[in-house]
Amino acid sequence: MDRITFINELSQALSYRVRPREVHQLVEYYDEMILDLMEDGLSEAEAVAKLGDPEVLAQEAAGEIPDFEVEVPKRFNWLFVLIAILGFPLWGSLLLAAVLLILSMYIVIWCVPFCTGVFGLSATFAGLVSVVLSSFALQDGLFVAITQLGIGVLFFGLGILSLVATMKISLYFVKISRNVTRRLFRGRGRVHA
Repeated sequence: MDRITFINELSQALSYRVRPREVHQLVEYYDEMILDLMEDGLSEAEAVAKLGDPEVLAQEAAGEIPDFEVEVPKRFNWLFVLIAILGFPLWGSLLLAAVLLILSMYIVIWCVPFCTGVFGLSATFAGLVSVVLSSFALQDGLFVAITQLGIGVLFFGLGILSLVATMKISLYFVKISRNVTRRLFRGRGRVHA
């Protein structure tokens, strides 16, 4: 039996057992299976014979008999491997660009808490040094010493506020990073029917 005859008999057998939309889906599925078997080296008649009787397949689709599996021979496709190796300069560089783009996105996201943290540490250190060394500025006058003390306290306060802001911002950016990572890898490994 050839492929067209098989498909016609299958659609006739399915027409009164399942809904029309399912008839179309099942006919496409079995037609694709025949074409796959033919690509794997079987003739058209052998591929049709391997699937079995269209009446039995229609009964199976309607749930009248238990399922059975058709073994499709798996062959190693050397042409695909050759194309993958020869195309590596193209797809490898695109893959590397995508990975580095994602990495640069994370670097840009984390620049804000890094900058506030560096400012917080340096301002706190500068404020402490300015407060401690303001006593040596008394040699230049009381006004200079009080100004240096005030600037030291200001920098110390700004540094502490910046460190607190860094902690809050870091927690927020951790949430953003988690969400972005989940979106990037969501749905991987699941088969959508």
